[in-house]
Amino acid sequence: MKWLIVFIYHKAFPMPALSFKYHNTDPLSGHEMDDAAQFISSVCWRGQSSTLVAANSTGNIKILEMV
Repeated sequence: MKWLIVFIYHKAFPMPALSFKYHNTDPLSGHEMDDAAQFISSVCWRGQSSTLVAANSTGNIKILEMV
């Protein structure tokens, strides 16, 4: 099983504060993908927010919230 990982950093720490494993599946077929060119992009749109949006190159979108 292949995983893509989102690493979450905080400016106060030199290493990742959290990480989230993002399963590498095709959004239409549900089959596992073995594509080395896949990537994840994420953004936190508010400085005081504990929520971020992460999406991979196949269109899977996750909304992550640190609680």
